[in-house]
Amino acid sequence: MLAFNMLHGDQQQALQVLTFMVNGESYALPILYVMEIRIWTGGSPLPSAPAYLKGVMNLRGAMIPVIDMHVIFATEKKHKAEDESGNVPAAVIIVELGGEPAGLLVDKVQDIVTLTADDIKQIPTAAGQETHKILSGLITIKDRIIGHLDLDAFSKWIELPNLNGSESAPVKMAKS
Repeated sequence: MLAFNMLHGDQQQALQVLTFMVNGESYALPILYVMEIRIWTGGSPLPSAPAYLKGVMNLRGAMIPVIDMHVIFATEKKHKAEDESGNVPAAVIIVELGGEPAGLLVDKVQDIVTLTADDIKQIPTAAGQETHKILSGLITIKDRIIGHLDLDAFSKWIELPNLNGSESAPVKMAKS
C-alpha cells in the first residue's frame, strides 16, 4: 500500500514519509503506517525468538513485538553517543505489520518529508534479491540517499510472535 494524497489541479500525487536512521544510514517509510513514536526504554526478550526480534514492549496493556532494524539491515551497531545518564538514545516506531502493531527499533527518527512517486527511484539490480524484499526504492534528498522501506513486503518476509491470539501465519524471514 503506497499512501498517496491528491494535490490540487494536475500536480502529482504526494507521499509523506517518516525518515529515520539505523547505524548512520537513512531510511523512510510511509507516514500513514506510523501509529506512534516512542523512546526505547527496553523490553522483555522472548525465548527462542529470531535474532531480529529484540523482544516485546508493553504499550498501554498490549504486548508489541519490537524488531531490531540493525539486524534486518545487517549492520553492526556502532558506538553511539551516550546521554548524561549513560543511556544510548533510540526510538521505536510503532507501525502496523500484517494488521498487527509492531515496533521498529531505530537509532533516531529524523523528519517527515513530502515526495512524489517520481522521487522514489528503482533499486539497482546489483543490490540483490534480499534488498528488494524490504526496500521498494531509493530516495535522494539533498546529498542523502534514503532506502524506502516497503512495509507490506516486509511484513510478509518476517515472522512475528502471535501475541494476541490471532490466526495469522506469517512467512519466516529468509536467511541472508
